Amino acid sequence: MMDDLSKLFSKYINDGCTVAEIKLLMQHFTEVESETELREAITAELEKDTKEAADEAELDNHMLRIYDQLKPNLNARSQQDNILRPIRNYFKYSVAAAIFVVFSVVLYFYINDNRQAKQGDLTAQHQGNDVNPGGNKAILTLADGSKISLTDAGNGELAKQAGIVVTKTKDGQLVYEISKGNAAATEVLYNTINTPAGGQYQINLPDGTTVWLNALSSLRYPTVFNAARRKVVLTGEAYFEVAKNPNQPFVVTTNGAGKAQDVTVLGTHFNINSYQNEDATKTTLLEGSVKVAASAQDVTIKPGQQAILNNTLKVMNVDVTQAIDWKNGNFYFNDENIESIMRKLARWYDIDVIYKGQIPSIDFGGEISRTKKLSEVLKVLETTRTIHFKIEGRRVTVMP
Repeated sequence: MMDDLSKLFSKYINDGCTVAEIKLLMQHFTEVESETELREAITAELEKDTKEAADEAELDNHMLRIYDQLKPNLNARSQQDNILRPIRNYFKYSVAAAIFVVFSVVLYFYINDNRQAKQGDLTAQHQGNDVNPGGNKAILTLADGSKISLTDAGNGELAKQAGIVVTKTKDGQLVYEISKGNAAATEVLYNTINTPAGGQYQINLPDGTTVWLNALSSLRYPTVFNAARRKVVLTGEAYFEVAKNPNQPFVVTTNGAGKAQDVTVLGTHFNINSYQNEDATKTTLLEGSVKVAASAQDVTIKPGQQAILNNTLKVMNVDVTQAIDWKNGNFYFNDENIESIMRKLARWYDIDVIYKGQIPSIDFGGEISRTKKLSEVLKVLETTRTIHFKIEGRRVTVMP
């Protein structure tokens, strides 16, 4: 049995399992007699992926937290003696956390699909009203101060400004084009698009650049780019696909988390997260090259890197999937604490979050669609059995 279980676990880690095989693997997690074999299979697989040893104290502490997540489905024997000893020298805690919490997420969907979970097992239940996900919602403010609700406006032409026609497409995009009969638009007017909590929007700028705005964000931009630089001002979060123009750099100015920065590109794909209630402004590059400047510092980042601005400006290699998960319609949590996760949920579901009791200090991982109702996302987090939620209208209480 051990050889079969090891092969099955290895196949799952490499995304090779069928639905039936995943169900079989999940079944092993509910069987006490499979505990030893599962530990050995997980240890063997994690050992393959690790080249360096983790700090023992840190690893011990992290593994105890992981075991706390799993012990409802495993034999509740001594944690220190039976969990840490066989594995302490084998793998990095971050790899272990990612795999274990992914199993928690998959286990939830497996149980839910097979209707084996009781409704009362989780506290993230409907309390009168569940909360629907956000959608395409935004307000466009024209140069003269007039406002257009893009949520309510019909498709087609919305406005004309100094030779520029603003159009809303049927798939919920905002497009700027030079109107017929105007060889060029010369007067520079500024528009601003704002997304509310629970809103997002896509805009095609006059130069052909496409911008996706996340919830609680705004972008101020000219209706025509006729200066030496194509400059826009962002608050919140946006993903940019900048039209290439080597003679006219594209500059994004932000002032999130109390720190101002300029991002300069010639034509590339990147994401900027610059919310005021986050600890840092993060600029993540997917394609091309980006220069990030703040105060007296500047860095140039490559694809797969992220510039992080808080007290200083530093560069890290990152998983870009996490940075653009929202643009792709998902929440992707990778070793993320509950406060960070709840800030994302608050922006997308337009909810107020309060904390009650001693919230455990634990990082979560997993992926779930942003099209799910709020209770479904919270139930996934609750599968770790370390945290619980109560939904009351648009207020969510986080509890241990």
